[in-house]
Amino acid sequence: MDLSKFDLKKLACLIYETLKSNDIDAILVGGACVSIYSKNKYQSLDLDFATYEELKIIEKALGKLGFKKKGRCFAHPKCSYLIDFVNPPISIGQEKIHHFNTLKTSIGNLKLLTPTDCIKDRLAAFFHWDDEQALEQALLVAKNYTINLPDLKRWATTEGYLKKLAQFLERRRKKKS
Repeated sequence: MDLSKFDLKKLACLIYETLKSNDIDAILVGGACVSIYSKNKYQSLDLDFATYEELKIIEKALGKLGFKKKGRCFAHPKCSYLIDFVNPPISIGQEKIHHFNTLKTSIGNLKLLTPTDCIKDRLAAFFHWDDEQALEQALLVAKNYTINLPDLKRWATTEGYLKKLAQFLERRRKKKS
């Protein structure tokens, strides 16, 4: 299988389906979700999956595709993306995430953060560290998807960042006009 021809979305589906076929439950999180939801306007160079599984079990599954373990990441000589595994539970700020989106493609399915939770993930970096790049990434996702605004406002209130949420909403409004 020539992984050099796989874009990030197809590769994420291949990795997800490979893990699933080896009884490993994993969810795509982080910047790769932004890449998928922004239609590659933002390009992540790694795929972060959250899973409870041990790395040695993951190593065996991904080894079937030719990936080799390097630290806690996995690399393939014909693939420009690194595969990384983060520890669960999946949470954004203080909120644990329990509901996910499933994309269906010709390669298979992919379980990942919802667009609203992807935006929250990026906004968390903006809220806590004034990360302007993360704010821009949130805006890229918001451009393509309907946001659950009541949920976003509830979350920002709980996190204590309503003023910064207002900055995001204002920038979003200006980009739409």
